[in-house]
Amino acid sequence: MTTPHPLDPLSGDEVTIAVELLRRVIDPSARFVSVETREPDKAQFVAWRDHGGPIPAREAFIVGIDRRARRGLEATVALGDQPAVVSLTVLGEGVRPPVLLEEFVAAGEAALADPAVQAALAARGITDPSTVHPEAWSVGSSEPNDRRLARVIMWRRDGSVADNVYARPLFGLIAVIDLDEMQVVRVDDHAPGTPPPTRTWPYHDAGGTGEYRQAATPLHITQPDGPSFTLDGRHLQWQNWDLRVGFHPREGLVLHEIAYLDCGRRRQICHRASIAELVIPYGDPNPTVQFKNVFDTGEYGLGPLTNSLSLGCDCVGEVSYLDVVANDPDGNVHIIAQGICIHEEDDNILWKHTDPTGRVDRARSRRLVISSFATVGNYEYGYFWYFHLDGSWAFEAKLTGIVHTAGTAPGAPRSAHSLPLGDGIVTSGHQHFFCARLDFDIDGEANDAGRVDYVADPPGPENPHGTAFREVTTLYPSESTAGVGLSAATARRFRVWNRSRLNRIGDPVAYELVPGDNVEPMAHPDSAFRQRANMLDHHAWVTPYARAERYPCGEYPYQSAGGDGLRSWTSADRNLADTDVVFWYVFGAHHFPRLEDWPVMPVAKVGFHLRPVGFFDHNPALDVPPPAAACHAPTGGRHD
Repeated sequence: MTTPHPLDPLSGDEVTIAVELLRRVIDPSARFVSVETREPDKAQFVAWRDHGGPIPAREAFIVGIDRRARRGLEATVALGDQPAVVSLTVLGEGVRPPVLLEEFVAAGEAALADPAVQAALAARGITDPSTVHPEAWSVGSSEPNDRRLARVIMWRRDGSVADNVYARPLFGLIAVIDLDEMQVVRVDDHAPGTPPPTRTWPYHDAGGTGEYRQAATPLHITQPDGPSFTLDGRHLQWQNWDLRVGFHPREGLVLHEIAYLDCGRRRQICHRASIAELVIPYGDPNPTVQFKNVFDTGEYGLGPLTNSLSLGCDCVGEVSYLDVVANDPDGNVHIIAQGICIHEEDDNILWKHTDPTGRVDRARSRRLVISSFATVGNYEYGYFWYFHLDGSWAFEAKLTGIVHTAGTAPGAPRSAHSLPLGDGIVTSGHQHFFCARLDFDIDGEANDAGRVDYVADPPGPENPHGTAFREVTTLYPSESTAGVGLSAATARRFRVWNRSRLNRIGDPVAYELVPGDNVEPMAHPDSAFRQRANMLDHHAWVTPYARAERYPCGEYPYQSAGGDGLRSWTSADRNLADTDVVFWYVFGAHHFPRLEDWPVMPVAKVGFHLRPVGFFDHNPALDVPPPAAACHAPTGGRHD
């Protein structure tokens, strides 16, 4: 059997072995949150990759829940020739692991079975709890309780399979659930007897009418000779790009060992790239909204929520898929077929010039796309990594789904914090903040990080027309200097250099991050949410690589008091000069909903671009063949 690559996700067999070994030494009722590859220490991995050292041991890392002890647990299991549990740790009091999907389902069932909830439903004219859609939400730090809790909010359903379950909210009704005992702790009813809205707002079948517009003519995307990329297991090569496609039960899609083949030489760019956290704070004091400050990555985990993707719908063209290996709460292997899609897309013009003689030279652009989608309750999140022919690469999140709704009291005045969607229904303003974790290795592990600003020169003899500006570089000697925000006024970019590798004009080779759309957090810095989501203190952070520093808000944000993660790590003010740096970029989508977002939301996009700066000695896309064979001379009119 082929030895797995040290960074690849666990196979189904490896998950089964790890779970069976751990079962022998833990309580039989324990539940399994995640079973993942324990990625090797980077120094050991690099020694194996570059110098033929011993291959890093293959290990599984398991997070579980011991409900009887009301504690989380962590375990490391050695795989290979002699599998064994090598460590088992019970998490301390107040440290709570992520919530299982089965717990969210069970919490809703527990709420609907509770007599107090049923009485509140009856007061709203609902006698059959099966006609109610319950949904559990994390409580953040809003419940001063040592229990592991969730809050359940509810909507009336119309009973059809294609129901829009968010159309008829039950205003003011909340059930607080103990997730270990799966019992109702408390029922809050802020508006007893308020009936649900009546309109059902279908979004399927052209809004329930079945009257679709005339379809566009067919658009066929074909590659008769097959795709230009090669995929060997998880090793992906395309147009000088060389990388590995990974997957993580918490972060979802992950990329490893991103490199570029420059004149036959493999040049390392990034050891690991992921979106390490996603937090969504809501800004509405409505009683069923004000506590919605959810950590979709850290509290739920995107891995098990990954969609199976379909050719012609989610991905088009010559597509290759990778399955995703996940686990259920019993530790059984769950395969998500076609969870990752890889394909190429036309990307318009790469470069073009018409010289004075009329000669036209051009190259057509194309990009490689690696993508996945996850459904987290009402929202869908698409994670798309793009690789371009000019040595640049990018990330884009695609947000869609159904905006979350809440009820209002009949006749209540319009709130400034929400958008009315109809009688008794609103949707609230919120923000989505992502944090990218980019473990750069620009031509090696010893790098420097900093920022580049463009500053206008003062008027004077050296700037007689008042138009001169210059590039100002700020290096980060230590962590305390690296936490900064964006600056549109100075076109700020963030850069990572290798100062021991110089290009043909003597500058250190580098890559830079160019921000896309972004926003400041609206939640107050002293709020409990901001203490937990302290990654929002800055848009950009830099830390030295540390194996244990994986998530910007800490390993276990569920009901945490906050302070873990980036704020804690960077307080040590560690050295960043000529070292192995990890760059963290926080970017947000601001969403105050529109009527056009209802009853299903068109895709919104947010992300960033990474491009070489002096990494190459000239345009690396000069050797892209011209598209002359496919060009047609102008006809002066429509060509049929």
